[in-house]
Amino acid sequence: MRPIDPAIKAHLDSGATSLCTCWTLTRADAVVMGFTDHDATVSFGGVDHMPADGLDGSEAPQKLGPQVDTAEVIGILSSDAISEADIEAGLYDGATVETWRVNWRDPTQRVLIGRATIGEIVREDGRFRAELRSGQQALNRTRGRLYSVYCDALLGDARCAVAHDHPNFALGCDRAFATCRDRFGNLVNFRGFPHIPGNDFVLHYPRQGDALNGAPLVP
Repeated sequence: MRPIDPAIKAHLDSGATSLCTCWTLTRADAVVMGFTDHDATVSFGGVDHMPADGLDGSEAPQKLGPQVDTAEVIGILSSDAISEADIEAGLYDGATVETWRVNWRDPTQRVLIGRATIGEIVREDGRFRAELRSGQQALNRTRGRLYSVYCDALLGDARCAVAHDHPNFALGCDRAFATCRDRFGNLVNFRGFPHIPGNDFVLHYPRQGDALNGAPLVP
């Protein structure tokens, strides 16, 4: 069970509370911003949590198991603090958000409800809706490289190294082993794993005439 400070617990038990919700947002560039659904600024932790017209937070259901808990925060794009240009520039992608329940009469009385990261941001009718994803989201991120028969580089990037003036550059690459070899002559930089058997091979059974000699599975 999450421990609660005795002061805020006493306030909650009093039956007459003066609570608000505050969000402390930290962007990847270390810029920290504070927002609240209260009608006045609430300051704590060295951050002024400014009232934002139309800012609202949905309930976040708690799930058992490895599922990712999600909630949403809705706000106004015309706010000086959050601009549509900054969202388009990706400044809020992956930003961390702490959600607090705070006694606005005495902000020292507060409890951390949750910590999340900003996922998908959708703009609708001059408003933004930011998805808040719980820490379990980190378990869904790809770490390192995935084994695939196809190349995971982009044609012409530093890992591919095919020159942009290559005569076949305009044809586009389907990332297959044979294409890299025959169309671009670039096997030395091929970033796939064509010799790893796929699911079809696992389910395959020997047939008369099959060449089961350990040779590569790609032409």
